[in-house]
Parts: sequence; C-alpha cells; structure tokens
Amino acid sequence: MKGYFRKRGDKWSFTVDVGRDPLTGKRKQKSRSGFKTKKEAEKSLNEMIYELDKGTYFEPNNILFKDFAWEWFDNHKHRLKVTTEEQYYSKIKNHIIPFLGHYKLSDIKPVHGQAFTKHLLSIMKQSTAHKVFSITNYILYGAVTLELIQKNPFKNVTKPKDSRGKIDTWDFEELNAFLNFAKTYKDGFRDNPFYYRIFTVAAYTGMRKGEILGLRKQDVDFEAKKLNLRKSVIETKKAGVSTGELKTLASYRQISIDDLLCSILKEQILKNNSNKLRLGAAYQQNGLIFCREDGAPFRPSTINKPFKIFIKKSGVKDIRFHDLRHTHATLLLKLGVNPKIVSERLGHSNVKITLDIYSHVTSDMQEDTMFRFSEKLSKMQ
Repeated sequence: MKGYFRKRGDKWSFTVDVGRDPLTGKRKQKSRSGFKTKKEAEKSLNEMIYELDKGTYFEPNNILFKDFAWEWFDNHKHRLKVTTEEQYYSKIKNHIIPFLGHYKLSDIKPVHGQAFTKHLLSIMKQSTAHKVFSITNYILYGAVTLELIQKNPFKNVTKPKDSRGKIDTWDFEELNAFLNFAKTYKDGFRDNPFYYRIFTVAAYTGMRKGEILGLRKQDVDFEAKKLNLRKSVIETKKAGVSTGELKTLASYRQISIDDLLCSILKEQILKNNSNKLRLGAAYQQNGLIFCREDGAPFRPSTINKPFKIFIKKSGVKDIRFHDLRHTHATLLLKLGVNPKIVSERLGHSNVKITLDIYSHVTSDMQEDTMFRFSEKLSKMQ
C-alpha cells in the first residue's frame, strides 16, 4: 500500500490506496486530514496500513455517542426490571449524555474516560459514580459488538471503586433494646404494632423491605413454619407502588421462621381481616400481609421515617432499615451458622457473595476458630 501526503495551509493530510472494489473494479482510497505535522500524518498512516493488513481496521463513523446511547437503552430496557430501567434512564440522561453525548463514538479516547471519572467523583458518592461508569461501559461494549468501534476506549481506564460504605449493624443487645421499645411505643403512631411487626420480620429473616411488603397470606406455611418468597412491592416514578417480581432468581426462596414470627404474622392477618370487614368492597383484595388499611400495597419509602423515629426514641445506634438485613446475617455468622445457610436465607446467588459482603465477620471468626483450636490442643497436652 502506498500513501500520499499533502500540506494544505498549516495542516497535513494523507491518502492511501487500499486496492480495488470487487464489485465495481474502481480503485479504493482512504484519506485523513488535520495533522499538525507530517510526522503525525505518517504515524497515522502506518497505523492504518497495519490495521488494514491485520483485518482489524474500522472505518470511523459519524454516529454521536448520545444517539447510540439512547438506541442501546431502547434495545436493552426490556431486559431490565422497572426500577433498574428508571435508574439507567436517569443516569444516562443526567450524567452520561451531558458529559459524553456530543462526541462521535469513534472520537472517544481513554483520556475522556479519565476526565469522566474525575467529573463523576466530584459530584456524587463513589458507589454511585461506579454505577454510572459501569453503564457507560455497557454502552461502549455494545458499540464494539455492533462493530461501530474497534475496542472500548474505557476498558483500561481506572474506574471508581464499588465502595458501598461501611456496613452498620446492631449487636444482640442493641437489637433487643430496639424491638422491645418498638413493641410498646405508640406516641404519634395510630397502629404502632404494624411497624413493630415489620421491624421484627426484617430482623429475624434478613428479608429486603420490598420482600416483606410483598409477602402474602398464601406465602406463609404456618404448619411447617416457612415463608415462600414470590413477590416484592416496588416503587417507581412511572408506575408508582405496585407488586412485582423479586430482585433475582435466587431471591425466590424459602425461609424458616419461629413461633414469634408466626404469631406476629397471624396478628397482622387478623388486623387486615378486621379492616376488610369494616371497608367491605373498598378493600383491595391483594392478599398482602403488610399493606395499607384498604389492602393496597404499602409504599416502601414511607417505612424509613418511622424507623428513624423509633431509633432516635429508643437510643440505639443509628442505622438504615436495610441494615436490619445486614444485622441478621452478621449475628447468624457470629453464632457460627454455616455461611451457605446464611446465603440461602438472604437470597444470594452463591455463598461467595455472602462471604465477600461479610468478610469482616468471617475474619473475626477465623481468629476465634484459631484460638479455640489452639486452646483445645493445649488442654490435651
């Protein structure tokens, strides 16, 4: 292949012959321009010739990143859960497009990825920045799959860490103090047992908030003392509050419960039956246990405020509602429960996820195990 260089004004360009079109027989050429020096033009020509020889050359296109990003989203959103779809849409619209949307796909370089990372970390938490960067990566890999670009320019860029922050949990004393307080505190809460029952189910099972609110009467086997998780209550801007699918396939699981939880669930079911008789046809027959007085799904976000009030009034350490799930898992592991059993109760797809999340607990367990092993042998000597 031969290249021809030309200087126009203060810029250099080149044209290279790449053979003949097999259909028309006409000579095929490719050109590039805008180089500051002839040396830059020569370097670009050599790279193009190398790629043409290897069969890895991609013809640059004029597709803007923003146009491809929305096309990618439209083609993938049907695979996402409603809540995830909303998160993707928001992050693409508010963070990804404003920063990268005006670039051509073929013009995006690793340096843009570095600048993007720096920008994200300056305006949001590291864990959120990690999510935004990951979505951007998905989009760019989509462009590679469709052969619009040769490789993902962000592949080797140092991405924000997936740091979800320190896990805060209660010990048995704190959990017991909180639940005992919640059981009797009524100031400002017309139906206080409702919240006490939710808090107790969360602490005793490690269930997610949506899973507790999606629990139905037919999901409880009181004789076998089992919960069969099949539904979750989800909250989205588009659809509001509704009953939907669980988070993952592993979330469809069975959880063993004790007499206390059986009693709590029965009490709430009786309360619902009373509301049903009182409201008659106005009661929504969803079969939900932890629902609104009219049987409608309970809005997940509205649990957070009462939970914080109960924490403040009870005087225990401040944690999130989701940390009741972490508390359940942590306390089980500290009791020496097999991590696989804990993983199954939480609905993790494999035990590695559980061990990674609660590595701080298993590290303490290793030290205790070594101490007990050594103590046992020393007593035998």
